[in-house]
Amino acid sequence: MDRFVARENIKHFRDRLRSESNPSTRTLLERLLVEEEDKLGLDTALLAEVERAIANFDALIETQKRAVVVSKQNGHDGLAREQALLDGLMQSQILHREYHQKMLKASNHL
Repeated sequence: MDRFVARENIKHFRDRLRSESNPSTRTLLERLLVEEEDKLGLDTALLAEVERAIANFDALIETQKRAVVVSKQNGHDGLAREQALLDGLMQSQILHREYHQKMLKASNHL
């Protein structure tokens, strides 16, 4: 049951990170995400989920980069929010890549 709850929490935190632009809220969500992932330990299913999350963040970042460019070109008021979201997505991607590397290193030591 605890593994199920941890996986659901992970999904929830990742979903929130896809759209949250407030830096302090993002920091909290990232901390909670790492705590839940650590509860699961080394798990091949989690490794696959992290790889999918990285791919999803790659796609979201490309989409958000285009949104920032369009906002700059059109002088939209939402540019700051668009840029903040892009910055947050990039930070979340880094977090996931670092966690992925940590998991790969741990699996090589088994």
